[in-house]
Amino acid sequence: MLDVLRRLRAALTPQALLALALLALLGAAAGASGGGQETALERRIARALSAVEGAGEVRVVIMTRAETESAPLSGSASREIPCGAVAVARGAGDPLVNLRLTQALCSLLGLPASAVSVLGGAGGR
Repeated sequence: MLDVLRRLRAALTPQALLALALLALLGAAAGASGGGQETALERRIARALSAVEGAGEVRVVIMTRAETESAPLSGSASREIPCGAVAVARGAGDPLVNLRLTQALCSLLGLPASAVSVLGGAGGR
């Protein structure tokens, strides 16, 4: 039993924990968005990021939260605003590509870098 625990502990590298966190985030996003359907915004941003030199195929998940605004004539209105984003790109292992993708996501969504994660991976479906 102790040997199994040692092996498990050795396998839980920071990279493995990050991959598990990404899978949990993708699963939570799939549940929140009604079955894992990509939104039109996620598809548009993924296409734009895939055009970045060296990025390769990119997948994007955008987390949103509801924000209620007071509207003078109609009472209140609710809209979804981005609060975080994750991109998985084939070329994100290259630090320059990773930086470019991070900056692009921040610019497109109006998010701080702390709310954006760009990870290397297959990016495919």
